[in-house]
Amino acid sequence: MSGKGLTRKDSKKGRKRWPLVLAGSATAVLAVAVVAAGSIVPGADASARITADTQVLPVGVSLANCSGPTQLLSGAAAGADPEFSPSSSSTKSLLSAVALSNADGVLPGAVVNRLDATAAPLFTLSTAPQESPDAGGDSTASASASAPASLAPVTGVAKEKAAVVANKDVDGVSVLRALPLGGLNSRSAGAVVVSSSDGDLQGMAASTCQLPANDLWLSGASTTVGRTAVLTLANSTSSPATVSLEFFGAGGPLQAPGGKGLVVAPGASRSVVLSGLVPDQELVSVHVKSTGGAVSAVIQQSVLRGLTPGGVDFLAPAQSPATSQTIPGVRVQDPALAASISAQSGYADATTALQVTVPGATDAVVEVKAYGLAGQVALPNGGVFTARAGKVNELSLAGLAQGSYTLSVRADYAMTATVRLVNATKAGDAVDLAFAPSTRRLGDNHLLTLPASAASSLVFTAPAGSATVTLVPISATGVLGAAKTVELKPGITNVVDPAALLGADAAAVLVSAAGDPVFGTQLLGNTDSANIAVLPVASPPTESPSLKIVTGY
Repeated sequence: MSGKGLTRKDSKKGRKRWPLVLAGSATAVLAVAVVAAGSIVPGADASARITADTQVLPVGVSLANCSGPTQLLSGAAAGADPEFSPSSSSTKSLLSAVALSNADGVLPGAVVNRLDATAAPLFTLSTAPQESPDAGGDSTASASASAPASLAPVTGVAKEKAAVVANKDVDGVSVLRALPLGGLNSRSAGAVVVSSSDGDLQGMAASTCQLPANDLWLSGASTTVGRTAVLTLANSTSSPATVSLEFFGAGGPLQAPGGKGLVVAPGASRSVVLSGLVPDQELVSVHVKSTGGAVSAVIQQSVLRGLTPGGVDFLAPAQSPATSQTIPGVRVQDPALAASISAQSGYADATTALQVTVPGATDAVVEVKAYGLAGQVALPNGGVFTARAGKVNELSLAGLAQGSYTLSVRADYAMTATVRLVNATKAGDAVDLAFAPSTRRLGDNHLLTLPASAASSLVFTAPAGSATVTLVPISATGVLGAAKTVELKPGITNVVDPAALLGADAAAVLVSAAGDPVFGTQLLGNTDSANIAVLPVASPPTESPSLKIVTGY
């Protein structure tokens, strides 16, 4: 509306349609049903039914915030807005992104911009198609219907193609923006992989470009001596975000007055050193809540044991508290090697372990099931334990044999779940760590980039039944290849080498799942080092999300 209130004169025009304005970037289908009672409008039939008008509003730009390189704190910086030292000269921070066309082969306008005051474009994936005459000059209302679909069918989905940027150097937080096509959200995805072969942050950290949200849960942080956790909040929306942080530790909820009312300006990011808010905590979970603009949240967690690097990773948000969580991509190293690593002085936390946070006021009885390459395997005590209310609870997974697993975690009260992974080549050498969060079940049209800087494997499991996963390779030139299928048997984890199955030229992959619920993720590593990282699968945007509002008397 124009901002003026409804006048008495206006109220007499009972049938007048007013323009509808919806703040935000989603499509809304607004259904308004006004029922006039006889006592309000004389002569009206109070039982009469009025047909609701449906209004379809244009979608906005799809946003995904991408992490920058790992950063070493300068001095004893603590709290918000810390200073950072230059990264090691061996540090490589590489971004890859992909945008998919519509069924007619028309690509959306897609670009990666800096997330700072300059908003400078870094990489252009594709240029927006020409606007239709009735688009009204709205850059977010690309009229794909008017664009020529002259592409010949390729070996993948007929006419579809993609735009890809692969392994591009980045030096800060960025945002992947994709314009809508034909009134629908575009499909795009990206990831950042950071690796360093020396320095205090030696190891590999990886982060999927994240859709902004107003409620996020992260687990796996630690702020004890030698452990550094830096939370980065990024706001790519046009509205200021006011963020409040709620903390849970091994001893219960943690008080942190400095974690309230943190303002993140539009088009900006803000870093918070968690040791300045919740110092000397072995286990930390963070609940991030924002009002106004939606934000992304990533924790850079690093470990330094004396002079020996103990690993680095980006902690991605896990699923919100629920009574059922599933964690794919749990890679366990050789138990004998793992025992020799953790037996060293100061290495007690260099173990693979499940972390469960119960934010409520009641203890939860938790049952954990592990599904490996040959099916379900036994866990100590049957995988059943009590998770204390308001605390971060840890269950060691040292009893598992070497291999890749998916964990199913169920409880009688809501909880969050994340697994800490540890990898090493031998005792005395540098150790790397990674964190696998709980994920949503896979659906259709998930886009994944396949970083060339690390060996990649895709992990899929259907814990409760049979399912089929379809993988369509996407080349660096944007060509969709022939679809490959992976049949999943109940409770058996499948590890797919994308280079072997899809071809060495695959730069990205389109993933769809059918049948019983499927969970999946991407694992990264290097055969010549301890490097390990997990890239969760991003959920595709809803093509036309709707909001239905009914009003009446």
